Amino acid sequence: MLKRRGVKKFFSSSLISFTLLFFIPLFSIPLDPNPSWYYSCPASRDIAFGDVNNDGYLDLAVVREGYVNYLFRNLNGRLDSSPSWQSNDVDYTISCAFGDVDNDGYLDLAVGNYRFAGGRVKLYKNENGNLNPEPRWIAEDDGATSLAWGDVDNDGDLDLAGVDLFGYPCLFFNNEGQLERNPSWRAVDHNLDLSCAFVDIDNDGWLDLVVGNVNWAIPLIRIYKNNNGRLETRASWRSIFPQTDYVSADGIAVGDVNNDGWLDIFVSNHMNEGVKNYGFINNQGRLDTFPNWLSNDENRSIRSYLADMDGDEDLDFAYANVGQAMVYENINGSLNPTPAWSSNVSHQWGIAVCDIDNDGLILKRDTFIGNGQRKLFYLKKRPVQRLVEIRVNNNPIPVSNYAIDLYNGWFTLKETPLQTSQIVVTYYYSLDLDLAFGGCYLFLNRRAPEIKEKENITKNILNLKEGEIYNILGNKIKRGDLKKGIYFLKKEKVKEKILIK
Repeated sequence: MLKRRGVKKFFSSSLISFTLLFFIPLFSIPLDPNPSWYYSCPASRDIAFGDVNNDGYLDLAVVREGYVNYLFRNLNGRLDSSPSWQSNDVDYTISCAFGDVDNDGYLDLAVGNYRFAGGRVKLYKNENGNLNPEPRWIAEDDGATSLAWGDVDNDGDLDLAGVDLFGYPCLFFNNEGQLERNPSWRAVDHNLDLSCAFVDIDNDGWLDLVVGNVNWAIPLIRIYKNNNGRLETRASWRSIFPQTDYVSADGIAVGDVNNDGWLDIFVSNHMNEGVKNYGFINNQGRLDTFPNWLSNDENRSIRSYLADMDGDEDLDFAYANVGQAMVYENINGSLNPTPAWSSNVSHQWGIAVCDIDNDGLILKRDTFIGNGQRKLFYLKKRPVQRLVEIRVNNNPIPVSNYAIDLYNGWFTLKETPLQTSQIVVTYYYSLDLDLAFGGCYLFLNRRAPEIKEKENITKNILNLKEGEIYNILGNKIKRGDLKKGIYFLKKEKVKEKILIK
């Protein structure tokens, strides 16, 4: 007996035994609406996935406002039932990001705290697979509502950007594994900022800084261009000023939504009721000042991220609401403005994705050709679940000689590859991404495993010369009419009924 949720159908006894050919979910975003894991985390704010102990499974960091911060270990595919680590300090923490600051192969955790409450940007160092509960680095006088790792000067180590409501955007440069306590770069044009992200918006090989704010007299989104390792202090690109539908920029998600090779910017919008999320499509390095995309729903959205949640090889838009976690589906390179999935729990801030149980991992190799100048490269897939190796002209590059952001899918090399050099990166990504919401809820992806080989299986079906194909309703289907659904191949007559339910 074959079982599939959502459909009941008896096949005639004159039919035959069927072989399940492939399965593509009937629901466009195959996330459970109910969490499979939960832990009570009062005042949880931001979250991040990262493999802290390098065991191949991603752990979950949760930062909280006015409480200790948590780390939940991933125990071979399931999150621990209680925190495996907690910080010794308590602060007004609302942002976090994993990054290997000292190039030792272990992810460190940066956290941002409200400046107006006396908070500072801090770093919990990873010491051989264990986070130190005491922050080993604290900024001199800068807090942060949002943080982003980026190699601004392309020297092969991670620098740390921070933005704050009552401080101007700043950048802490990394000097041989040590972040400077007083930032040597600071913007001079605006503040009241809520979010930030790094993106090579013009594809020139240098990471630019995108900043979003809340105000009624300042452009919502600004981009500080990177000129050969130096960020401009006044943003040369600014979006529209706040309007009825566009009030704030609480989360910035970066990714190539339409698969044209240029990175787009999508924004989650929170400040008032009745506001929409919006996006800017990158037209070969140029952005319109007015958004190209606007959502249909009007929820108070906070953090957001672009990821392939349905396994169809394009980026969907996941975001956290004060109400629910939601996902807009990417259909042929365009986001459907109506959410395709929402959670059954609410009132949370952070959102993050990963393959928690490694059940959808795909091994991939990306090859790049050096031009004698470029040191920054974007991988074809993101987030990266695990990096295997980077080779230049078949020579493995040690971890000390590159910087990488696994979550956003880019890396920089300390040494510039010569012209015509071959750079090969081997890594794992997943077609079965699970979603964490608010820090303490996990929603599993129920995408059937057969879809992992969808393209090859579909090709084999079309090449079959014998056998008839039926859908789940028992209707015979022509090979040229195959679409999303469940299909069966007729092989031989039997005298039994098959119940599908």
